[in-house]
Amino acid sequence: MYARDIIAEFELSVNITGIDWEISKRAKRRAGLIKYQDKTPTAIVLSWKLFENEGWDAMGATIRHELIHAHLLNTNQDASHGTDFKSLAEELKTHVHCERFVEPEWIIRCTDCGCEFPRYRRSKVVKNPEQYSCGDCGGALTIGK
Repeated sequence: MYARDIIAEFELSVNITGIDWEISKRAKRRAGLIKYQDKTPTAIVLSWKLFENEGWDAMGATIRHELIHAHLLNTNQDASHGTDFKSLAEELKTHVHCERFVEPEWIIRCTDCGCEFPRYRRSKVVKNPEQYSCGDCGGALTIGK
């Protein structure tokens, strides 16, 4: 119902009956995701952890964010966070990129430039940081919390 109201209020070109809604209990880095096939929106996936940790306001903002993606796919064939997206995000009072809503298990840090890279899973770089280097400056990586 909320999505229908947003579509009507902002005259978005989204056919809500053609979109499946899913909840992910695994997603920790992304608040939402739009699935599409042949540039046609097919589903919107929302993170349960976002709702659990941040509440309805954050979930509502994410729904608006994903509806913008669906609208732009329908009108511009563009799912990016480009100029059109940013303009609509401002109008719909939503974010372009979401804030972290789950604390990462590990933080990879560059010893040279201090860049930090959150990690939620025990990836190869978490297991063996000495085998990797910073993508920004080429410095050595360490693991912290």
